[in-house]
Order: sequence, then C-alpha cells, then structure tokens
Amino acid sequence: MRHEWIRTSLVVLLVTGPAAAQGGQDASATDIEQGKAIFGGACVVCHGIDGGGAMAPPLNRPTLQSAPDDAALQMVIKEGIPARGMPRVRRFTDNELRQLAAYIRSLPRTSRTPITGNATAGAAVYDRMGCAACHIAQGQGGSFGPQLTNIGFARGPEYLRQAIVEPGAALPRSAVMGLRGYDEYVPIQVVARDGRTVRGVRVNEDAFTLQVREQSGALHSFRKADVRSIHKEPGASLMPSYRTRLSSTELDDLVAYLASLGDAQ
Repeated sequence: MRHEWIRTSLVVLLVTGPAAAQGGQDASATDIEQGKAIFGGACVVCHGIDGGGAMAPPLNRPTLQSAPDDAALQMVIKEGIPARGMPRVRRFTDNELRQLAAYIRSLPRTSRTPITGNATAGAAVYDRMGCAACHIAQGQGGSFGPQLTNIGFARGPEYLRQAIVEPGAALPRSAVMGLRGYDEYVPIQVVARDGRTVRGVRVNEDAFTLQVREQSGALHSFRKADVRSIHKEPGASLMPSYRTRLSSTELDDLVAYLASLGDAQ
C-alpha cells in the first residue's frame, strides 16, 4: 500500500462503543505473527508501533464499534471508506486479510503507550500558552488551526508530542483531493495580479481555484488564472515550535491534556 494511501486508513474503525464480540481469539500465534509483518509494511507508519497511534488513531483498544467481528474488520480494510479518507485495499489475499485482522484483534492485549504527564496541569499550560487563539477544544477557541476537541481519540501521544515541538513535520492529512490526500494547513502565499498579497493556510484547492484562510480568520478564494504567483511551503507550519518554550514537564503535561480530549481507553 502506498504511503500516501494509508495516512488516514482505518480511521472509522476507531469509534469506541459498547463492548462487542471480538474475533481473533482462536487465531494461531503464526497467524498473529504474519499479521504483524503485514501491519509493519502497510499500517505502522500511520497507526504506530503495536498500533499505539501516530498520524492515525490507535488500534490497541478493546472495542472497535465499526468492526464487531473479524469479517466486518476484513471488509472495512478491503473495501475502505473513501469518503472518510480510507481507500479500498485490494492487494491483500483473503488469508492475509485474515492474518491482519487477527493481529489487530490481538492488540488490546498489549499495553498502550504510557502517558506520564498530568492532564489537569496540561490544561493550564494550554491556557497559558494561548493555544485557544488558533484551536477549538471543547467548543472554545479559534478555527485557524486543527480542531482539537477529539484529538486524543484521533491521534496517538507521540504524534501529539511531535505536533507541539515540530509542527511542520506533523501536518494532518486530508482526503479532499482523492486517495492521494494532501497536507492540510500548509503555509501559502498568494500574490494577485493587482499586487494584493495574502498569506495563510490552504483550505482547499483544485485545478482552477484556491482557498486560503489568514490567521485573522478571513477566507479568500482565488481563480488561479487571476493570480500572479502561488508559493507553498511544504514541511512548514504557521504554528511555532514549542520545543524551547516549554519545560520537559510542561510538555509532558500538555501531551497528557491533549491525549485526554475525546479519548476513550
């Protein structure tokens, strides 16, 4: 599976709910080991080592509401949910799908990545650093940056840490442009033919138009035929790094707070 295809794969499996019958209990150790190898080649970049979460949600949870049994899990992997960013995956044989499902089902038996910080102290750090100026959490804040209300459910703690200290390397992915996706919140500067310059983040783009949101919240739409230049900054972010702005304890606490938002153990 190509890297860009799997960035948001299996997202819809991670809506927890009432305990459901989990398959895979009768899978052999060999099946699970083979499934782990498949996972390592196709899923680990997004879902993290041992399914602990990275740029896609953790899989080592006790229930997967959208996949109450192995047959449903295999079907979601195979057919995907393109509208939610998960493509169809037709490269696996039926046996490989069975083994991959068996490995995913074995993950709840493992421990989740420990979170050492204090979420209550992290909430205070969040307020003190003014994160709400750009992010919405629990219904409060600005919309310039990503929505954080359910970020602890959608992302693993290591991704959250990287997003704080190296935001340009942890931009979320979008499925708006099809299976390939693209980085959201890419800094972009547009110079119109009349000399007007707009700098912000890309909201949407197609072959003919481009929408940009400034940090003030102002939204601009351009026809590409009417602009003088478009300069994108891939790998960059308008969010500053907090690597040197926070102590190690404050960073741990902030990660713990973000991981608590929308999370369901």
